[in-house]
Amino acid sequence: MAKHATNYGGLILRGTTWHMRFTVKGQTIAESTHTSNRRDAERILAKRRTELVQEVVLAGKKPIKLHDGIDAFIKSRAHMASAPSCETHMRHFRKAPNHYVDRVTNDELEAVIHAKRAEGYAESTLKVSVNYFNAMLKYLDEQGYTIRKAMKPIKHDSGKFVWMTKDELKRLYAELDPTGTNETSLKDRRQDNFDLIRLLYETGCRLTEVSDMRWSQVDLAAGTVFIRRLKGSLSNTIGMTKVMREILTRRRDIPGDFVFEAKQVTFSNPNNRWYAKAVKRAQLDESRGSITIHTLRHTRAVHLLKAGMGLLELKTYLGHRNINSTMVYAHVVEDEVMKKAVRLTDEMEEAA
Repeated sequence: MAKHATNYGGLILRGTTWHMRFTVKGQTIAESTHTSNRRDAERILAKRRTELVQEVVLAGKKPIKLHDGIDAFIKSRAHMASAPSCETHMRHFRKAPNHYVDRVTNDELEAVIHAKRAEGYAESTLKVSVNYFNAMLKYLDEQGYTIRKAMKPIKHDSGKFVWMTKDELKRLYAELDPTGTNETSLKDRRQDNFDLIRLLYETGCRLTEVSDMRWSQVDLAAGTVFIRRLKGSLSNTIGMTKVMREILTRRRDIPGDFVFEAKQVTFSNPNNRWYAKAVKRAQLDESRGSITIHTLRHTRAVHLLKAGMGLLELKTYLGHRNINSTMVYAHVVEDEVMKKAVRLTDEMEEAA
């Protein structure tokens, strides 16, 4: 029987790209060669077939797709207290292409981490996500599956973070102010950005906690907002500041279920170039580290501490489940205590 014009011994032409499909000892491989050149595809097929023979026949391993591996790992931890945390962290890796685990590239995994970082997740959280992914690899290896090398661990110093002074925050606001244009669509877009940044600071929230906020969480009459926290934090209700009330009252006239209805898609953009450009225009000092959207949360925390809020009060305000998460700001309190001690000492000496 003659071969199909687009089928050459395990190669199938789909559109303009050649795909592989073959089986070794019951283990089937079906994936793209990512090339439209048949001779290149044949070489890729031969190499992949050799790899599978080594894995299945010689090493006794078997291939598994990334999403199936994630499902298996989550299921294996269903009985553990950490199961919800595991599922929360691993779901982000479903955004990576569903290749066989040993074919997932570093760039594809880094794209997942970059997207989380741009959404406002802290470095400590990203570190845990990477640890969970590497734990999945270890589990799959123990189950006899072919895996890739572990992700490079994220080194995070929990005592270091970047925050803005009140003057720096004021300069950032000035660069985002929408009043500088009369073009309607541009002005509306800038107003969304301006309102978002100010609400992130006023609430101390993470990006997704504000961008996913629904009007059902807002009670203008009572002057409160219910914050649906992420990543295992404690959801809570906070009072509205004057700025929050002004923003929410004005935005209530915009149709939709979300406070930022028109920005549901664009807020998930991992680049957020408009914010980075505003930071550059404001000439903010990034010598201590990048000033990201998550910096606004740190900035709010520091400003509240400097205004007299205690660490336990800040823990409740930020929705931290554990005081250890709040202790990252402890050195700010120490600085203020030392300054206060000097001031009180000077006052006592002057009064003596």
